Amino acid sequence: MVGILPNFTGTLIHDHWKPYFTYSCEHGLCNAHHIRDLTYAHEEDNQSWAREMKSLLFEINDAVNATGTSALSVDKCEEYKAKYRDIIKAGELESPLPP
Repeated sequence: MVGILPNFTGTLIHDHWKPYFTYSCEHGLCNAHHIRDLTYAHEEDNQSWAREMKSLLFEINDAVNATGTSALSVDKCEEYKAKYRDIIKAGELESPLPP
């Protein structure tokens, strides 16, 4: 395994561990890790926005799977982007950055 990542040219899906970003390839973040982190934020930190985001991600996944093509219409994508942004705004209000 040693020496593989420095030469990797595909898309590296990972858990956002910072050292992975030192590799010059495309990066994608693992949705299983997103779900785990959102579950923790909701259940342990009582962050309601995290529950909403988790629900939205499952809704999007179900919608994509229902198409049979792994693609959503532009209108549906825009609808989901608006919902996503609303949840992010709610999260920023519920858990603002420290001064």
